[in-house]
Amino acid sequence: MRTRHGGWALLIIWCQGFWAPWAAGQQPSSEPEQTLEEVVVSASRLADAIQELRRVPGQVYVITSEDIARTKPTTVQEALRQVPGIVFYDQTGNPFQRTIDLRGFNAQPNPSVSVFVDGVRVNEPDSNNVNWDIIPIQDVERIEVLPGPTAVYGQNATSGVINIITKRGTKIPQTTVTGALGSYNQYQVSATTSGPLPRGFDYYVNLGLDRGSAFRDYSDSRVSNVMGRVGYRPSETTDLALSYGYVNNRLEQPGTLTLSELVQNPRQNVTQGLSLNEFNTVILTGRQKLDWGFSLAGNVSYRQSSQDQNNIGRFSVAGLITDTNITSGVLQLSHEDRFWERQNRFSMGGEFQYSQVKSTGGGSFGGFPFSSQQSISENVLGIFAQDSFDLTSQLNLTAAVRYDSANIRFTDEIDPTNSGSHWYGQVTPRVGLTYTPWSSLTLYANYGQGFQIPTTNELFSLGPFGSNPNLLPVKSQTFELGLRARPTNWLEANLALYQTNVSDQIFFIVTDPLTFSGRNENLPQTRIRGAEAGVKLHPHEWVDILLNYSYAKSQFETNFTLISGDVQKGDRVPLVPLTRVNGTVNFHPLQGLEIGLTGLYVSRQVLLNDESNQSYYRLQDAFLLNAQASYTWKWFRFFLQGNNLTNKSYQTFGIVSGNTIFVMPAPGINVLGGITIRFENYY
Repeated sequence: MRTRHGGWALLIIWCQGFWAPWAAGQQPSSEPEQTLEEVVVSASRLADAIQELRRVPGQVYVITSEDIARTKPTTVQEALRQVPGIVFYDQTGNPFQRTIDLRGFNAQPNPSVSVFVDGVRVNEPDSNNVNWDIIPIQDVERIEVLPGPTAVYGQNATSGVINIITKRGTKIPQTTVTGALGSYNQYQVSATTSGPLPRGFDYYVNLGLDRGSAFRDYSDSRVSNVMGRVGYRPSETTDLALSYGYVNNRLEQPGTLTLSELVQNPRQNVTQGLSLNEFNTVILTGRQKLDWGFSLAGNVSYRQSSQDQNNIGRFSVAGLITDTNITSGVLQLSHEDRFWERQNRFSMGGEFQYSQVKSTGGGSFGGFPFSSQQSISENVLGIFAQDSFDLTSQLNLTAAVRYDSANIRFTDEIDPTNSGSHWYGQVTPRVGLTYTPWSSLTLYANYGQGFQIPTTNELFSLGPFGSNPNLLPVKSQTFELGLRARPTNWLEANLALYQTNVSDQIFFIVTDPLTFSGRNENLPQTRIRGAEAGVKLHPHEWVDILLNYSYAKSQFETNFTLISGDVQKGDRVPLVPLTRVNGTVNFHPLQGLEIGLTGLYVSRQVLLNDESNQSYYRLQDAFLLNAQASYTWKWFRFFLQGNNLTNKSYQTFGIVSGNTIFVMPAPGINVLGGITIRFENYY
């Protein structure tokens, strides 16, 4: 008889069979015992206290400052590209606005991943989009990716969380200057200074400019940024920091080409898009250790942005100016103690976000003019609690729950009949177990729920020709089991198996096939089944190897009709590759010299607007080969990197419109080289 616990049985049998020789053969030795990585900082909504990785019931992928220094990504998206389960593509044609999502979700129509910078949510209100260009990679100290719904982070994180920690003042005064030149007229300049100040203060300041082209005609990009932070640590129990960030960019968007245009000249630009953006962000963070094992952490932030988007399309001209103001805050109380000789970590807190968005647009489509003037206000409140308790010395139980309340108000200044408001309230739980039979092996299982509220476009602004004020939130349920292992000092491995059931996804459903009229509706279910596996090897003191594999089968579980055709149960979700494989080999044969080689394979993908899987064309699978090298001598670090060394011709995005296929070409071979000079002052 087949049972629902078959996956668990197979996993346990495999682990026992694999690990029995290691466990049975363990003898007292002078060599230190191999253990898993000790800590991970994002065990709760705010990283107030460290948490041992063996107590975390889920996968956590970490990109360290050393990884960023070695690979020299130009954007945060590039740094994330090597993470298993990432869905990565380019809709605009410039490197700063690439799209990121996780584990079988394709960010259509909106991303399902929540992104936090120093504990502050940076997703745009209503749409949940992320302006990645407001997060300069030069300021990033560490990136953590937590796949799957994580209750304490709240709404719109149905596929997972990306948590970014930025730099702050160093203990020793230092100044770093970096300059780089590359293909397609790219150049980068940045200067950073940081260090301690009297009376427990510290400082960090960074100035940066990145300019270049995405190899297409009229695809210039320019991003300039300033970040400053003042920290205050008068003692080990108190930590305060105030930061200010400013980003100004001008990004040209060459857009997609038809297949015939691609063959004719992949560098041409048929349409013209231009995005002008300005962002100001202020964040105040604080942590205070209290008596009896308690601690308090919180932040308050304000972000103001102005975005001016202009597009000259094949049949349309459009412009949109959007002004956004967001005020948010989080307060979290944590407690750590031992009960019945067992460790317990508890945290609880509350969160608010108040957003105002005003947009004015206009243009023409097919010679017919249109205009819009809208305002959106959104109030979000959340309360959360999480507890992690050692049931035994080997078994840990983690449980979390959160309640979110979201009130959306939409005002159409031109057609008031489209205006409306809606309130959503949702409880999302998560529970997980970890079992550590040996210090070098941890097994885990978890169950979590997530939800994503409809946007005002889906609810109101399209009027009677598409909107539906009765839409339900999109909900997800994820079941996951996996392991983390380090059987020897030269081998680490991890494995995750998961299934996500997504209900009430929102699509424009055709209700009248004769006229193709319809409106947004909730669909019963989509299912995602996946696996992620990773191996780190250190076979020699000169060599490090990293291999990652991910599989995600994202498919519809319901028959329905779209403008693009009839969708059948089992059809694949667009823009989600079935498999992604990446591997990196790093050599450091001489002191100061490091050479790396990276390969990335992405399988075929269904085009957007081809949910029925009827199009003859697919985004073809692609294998990319990149390399990087660096040499450090005294205060100098020279670096060189090459991307797409085989000059592979491929596309990163595709969409079907009627009988025409549009694709986004990717650059061929390109290089970037530069120098970093670091000055340090010692007392």
